[in-house]
Amino acid sequence: MSNEKDQVSPPKEDSSRSDKKTSRSMVKNIITVLLISLLINIVIGLFVDIGKTLQAIKEVSFVRLVTPFLCIMLVYVIDTFRYIIVFRRLNVHLSFKDGFYNNIIGTLFSNLTPSATGGQPFQIYHYTKLGLESTTSSNVVFSRIMESNLVQLAIILIFFRRGINLIAMAGKGSYLLIVGMIVTVVITVVLILAFTNAHLLNALALKLDKSRLGKWIAKVSKDDKWAEKFCVWTDDLSKGFKLLWVGNTAAIVADLALYLVDQLIYAFALYVPLTAFVGIAIPVPEFLLTFILCSLVSAFIPTPGAAGSIEASFVLVLGAITGKPAEAMSAILIWRLGAFYLHLLFGSIVYFTVPIKAKIYKPDKNGVLRRQKISASDKGETT
Repeated sequence: MSNEKDQVSPPKEDSSRSDKKTSRSMVKNIITVLLISLLINIVIGLFVDIGKTLQAIKEVSFVRLVTPFLCIMLVYVIDTFRYIIVFRRLNVHLSFKDGFYNNIIGTLFSNLTPSATGGQPFQIYHYTKLGLESTTSSNVVFSRIMESNLVQLAIILIFFRRGINLIAMAGKGSYLLIVGMIVTVVITVVLILAFTNAHLLNALALKLDKSRLGKWIAKVSKDDKWAEKFCVWTDDLSKGFKLLWVGNTAAIVADLALYLVDQLIYAFALYVPLTAFVGIAIPVPEFLLTFILCSLVSAFIPTPGAAGSIEASFVLVLGAITGKPAEAMSAILIWRLGAFYLHLLFGSIVYFTVPIKAKIYKPDKNGVLRRQKISASDKGETT
């Protein structure tokens, strides 16, 4: 018996070391995000009337301060129902509790990794750890990329004429809006190709890998195997689309509609403080376009969670449109405080205090995966 105990104890020690290493890495990433944000915001402050900005922030009401935070909490709730709806079509009865946790920590990992690349891998890992099939989890999570770009492209096309007028108003920020439009179209085309003809897209990527541009991509991404990984990603994406989109029209339409609501709430979180500080009610279509395009461009700037880059792009564009850059910066800082930094704190608290339960989803007699009650002996099985 003593030998068996000796054999079991080392993995626990390894797991403990791994947990401590992960925790240290998380803390390090949080500090990095805060330092980068502080530095970039100081630089932005050199180009606006920082006195006006600070004075406006001092006078902000509690309601305007918490509105962005509550908006993102509402997005978590809506996103949870989005996952519940789609998983139901795949014979998985996801609980609200697990879906909510997945969204919170997925957002945390996105906020702590360059270009928000860490959120989706964590979401897949978490669902798989709960007992869902890895392919099912990957398909559902990856399909969100296509859905988000389709909704964003639809908004841009619907308000395209207004977008042209917006570019004329944005001054130097017009370049950001143009790049945002181009990025949206390119990403959507790539995703459509991944859905309809992944082999063609993979062949193009492998051919590009041998060119100067391919070498430049490898250098920037610090990954010599970027093309191979891209091919794996497009194959997974294609499988996910075909599994989810064929025969599940009602669920996908509901999912797209809820994502549109998500976008409106995200934008509203900034719209409230902006109109209050600037004193100008920007037409909603123009503001929504600005919000989507600036967010898309900022996402490609490789700072953790787009920290600092979001503030810079929004100040540049909204400052030009409103003619009040100092007031616009005040609104953006309040928005980021509630929608990003407080959620960084909130997500960290949840991550460090709520462990992940392993293998708690099991098939019932009808083959439907459901959350099982955790026995006293299983409560210790966490990651």
